[in-house]
Amino acid sequence: MPDPWQRVPESTVTALGYGKYLAHANLGLATAACAVVWGGWPLLGKLYVHQYDTGALAAAYQVLEDAAGDLAAGRTNIADLVAGLSAEQWPGEDRRDFDAWMRTLGSDLLAEEMSARLLGILLLAAASLLFAFIVYTSAVVLRLVWLAVQVVRASFGGGAGFLAAQVAAGRPARVLYAQFQAQEARLSAALNGLAATIAAGLGAKVTKDSLTGDRQGLLDLRQATINQGPALVWGFASHVERNLTAKMMTGRSPLFSARDARAGTGPKGQPRPIPTSPHELTPNRWQLGAAAKGAMDVISGRMPTGFLLSDRYESGAYQGYEDIERRT
Repeated sequence: MPDPWQRVPESTVTALGYGKYLAHANLGLATAACAVVWGGWPLLGKLYVHQYDTGALAAAYQVLEDAAGDLAAGRTNIADLVAGLSAEQWPGEDRRDFDAWMRTLGSDLLAEEMSARLLGILLLAAASLLFAFIVYTSAVVLRLVWLAVQVVRASFGGGAGFLAAQVAAGRPARVLYAQFQAQEARLSAALNGLAATIAAGLGAKVTKDSLTGDRQGLLDLRQATINQGPALVWGFASHVERNLTAKMMTGRSPLFSARDARAGTGPKGQPRPIPTSPHELTPNRWQLGAAAKGAMDVISGRMPTGFLLSDRYESGAYQGYEDIERRT
């Protein structure tokens, strides 16, 4: 019987793996452009936030597809085994109980197989959405580079031409920022929908098992949450650090002081629609420091808070937390 599930081609998964490098290139190119177009610095903070490893999500899809394939093969083997036992070879009540137990096992394997496939599809959908957003980001960066070219061309006319070009380029830079925010909101809504679907599916499965007397799923969920405690703490710390760095790129201090709201940002930290002078576009110390930090984060592959995360064993457990895992 042919498999009704069509696996995504390997070439598609490979292509999604390049998303991380494209996002890195976008950030590097935008940094160079913002050195010329000062009004684009708020966009730089956005690009720093949107650094995604789409290849890791695509690889997770492959792992789940492989697991689903193994479960499907197991179901087929069980069905063949049961079909090979005739009623004459093994009659009686024990045989009927055995058949019922094997049908239940086959149903459980099918449920696990479907869960693995659906989770893999959702992860692949998330990877595709993020990759599409990275491609959109590339278009925004190219537009920013074009503005930088215009500023450089105007600079041949002297300092006055350079300053006038800065103010002129600040207007379309603000439009790009507003458009980017609109697309960012759509991406956030789509990703939140996928996350809610995954959480709802997991919750429904654990609830169903618990109501039928099988509490193993609930215990596994509890144990997995405890085992991944270090990653949860580190993830929250990295989220805070990332957002503070991005806010600094807009010209605000990490303490959100009003006196540091420069470089075209208004009192609430939002870019002004139209810059009125080059002084409002000049990068300040927060932006320059945040840009340097962001570059080091991308080059090193982790933020400073990432060094606080414990090393992991091949099993996925974190070193130093073995006692907690055994007690739970």
